[in-house]
Amino acid sequence: MKLNKKHLMFLPFLLLVLSCGGATAPVIQPEPIPVAIVIPEVIPTVEVIPEPPIPIAIKSVEYNLEEMIVTWEMSTESDFKSYTLYRLLNGSDSIKFVNNFTSIEDTAFSLKSFDPTIKNIFYIVIENLSNLETKGQERYNPIESLKPAYSTLFEIEYKSILKIRWSINHDLDFSHYDILRSKDQKMLNGKHVKKIENKTDTMFVIPMDSSYYYQVRTVDKWGLESLSNIVRGDITISIFDTEFSLIETKVLDLSNKKIFGPIPMGIGGLFNLSILRLNNNFFTGPIPESIYDLKQLKVLNLSHNTLSGELSPKIYQLAQLEELWIGDNQLSGVIPYQLGKLSSLKYLNFSNNQFSGHIPESIVGLENLRYFNGWKNNLTGFLPAEFGELKKLEFLSLGDNQITGEIPPELGKAKKLKSIGLFENQLIGKIPQEISFLLELDYLGLFSNNLEGEIPDHLFKKGSLSYLKLNNNNLDEIDHDLICKSGYNWGNSVLFDISKNNLPVYNTECIHSSSFHEIYHSY
Repeated sequence: MKLNKKHLMFLPFLLLVLSCGGATAPVIQPEPIPVAIVIPEVIPTVEVIPEPPIPIAIKSVEYNLEEMIVTWEMSTESDFKSYTLYRLLNGSDSIKFVNNFTSIEDTAFSLKSFDPTIKNIFYIVIENLSNLETKGQERYNPIESLKPAYSTLFEIEYKSILKIRWSINHDLDFSHYDILRSKDQKMLNGKHVKKIENKTDTMFVIPMDSSYYYQVRTVDKWGLESLSNIVRGDITISIFDTEFSLIETKVLDLSNKKIFGPIPMGIGGLFNLSILRLNNNFFTGPIPESIYDLKQLKVLNLSHNTLSGELSPKIYQLAQLEELWIGDNQLSGVIPYQLGKLSSLKYLNFSNNQFSGHIPESIVGLENLRYFNGWKNNLTGFLPAEFGELKKLEFLSLGDNQITGEIPPELGKAKKLKSIGLFENQLIGKIPQEISFLLELDYLGLFSNNLEGEIPDHLFKKGSLSYLKLNNNNLDEIDHDLICKSGYNWGNSVLFDISKNNLPVYNTECIHSSSFHEIYHSY
């Protein structure tokens, strides 16, 4: 009997009944139920090809005084690896690596070195983990083209110094001012003379060496520049209705012009003067104080006028002075000791004035002096022995004064002396032997003093003097044999004279014929 599903439903009940009857029912094995075997479906493998990342665009390129900032979009790639920022300068074929970024959140970079006056072209190359790259859209900075505000040069200023000023620049990107100068009015071949980095420093002292045209160039941080107006770095000073350039006037010669009145103060404004000649006119009044401000002065000639007043102690300010001619005026007062500071002085003439007092010992500082003429004044005191220290002195004239005391023997140390004029004073004592041994001496005038003692023999033996006047003294000793041997023309008393002394009777009528000399020498 084949059991179907319906029979199987009553099978447990039947087994119970059989067991109740006391007999063991046979075990019926159920028919095995077949199990279905599921075979998985085989899906064919498809190769996945990685794709390049989505390009990243530059969002902005901005800059300030300190930095240029580049920003870009953030990538949305899941397999992001890096950004690489590149820069290309306008007009260049060279692409420059800037930086590499491995964080997806890095979307900005700051450059400290940049030039906004040209295109700085930036772009991003994005790379994924598959090492695929994509170049993004380029972008460049706004071009800086606005030049700095130009400055305005004002009129030349002059008050002891010459200077120019200009208007201040207020630009935030200011870098510096350049001072330019040129000999040309249109500033052709203009040369840079000074750089000024402080924007509030708007003044330039003009050198006094030569006259130029000036211009100020204003430069900003980016190298853009603007130019000011052009001005001539000089002014003119009006003297006797004539305009003189402050800088270019180096020689002013108004001698023999028959000019009356005081010396104009304005002359002292011509700072570049090296030679000033106002001699042989009719100038009156004192020497203007402004003249002592002429620091470049080498020659000052005010002689043969009617100037009065004193020689100022400010004379020492003329440190480069080589010649001072103030003779034949009505100047008075003492010789200022500051005169001795003029170490460059070579010629000094204050003769025929009314100077008084003694000669200052500071003359020892006149180490380059060759010519000293103080004839016809009211000088008193002793003759300074310091004259002997002036190794370059050739001419010494102090005649017609009231100098007292003895002639210092130290005078013989001034070996260059050619002329000594100490006549018409109140000198006493002897004629120093040291003077007679001066090899270059040609002129010796000691007449009209109170000298005494002997006349040094060497003054006759030398025989090369063209002037020897010792008359009107108290000299009382002489070697008569040397009178004729000297060869001097004693008949010309303008040049040779030893009369009016306390000398014994002597005969100066010497024979000068060649025959006499032959006989004399043979004897």
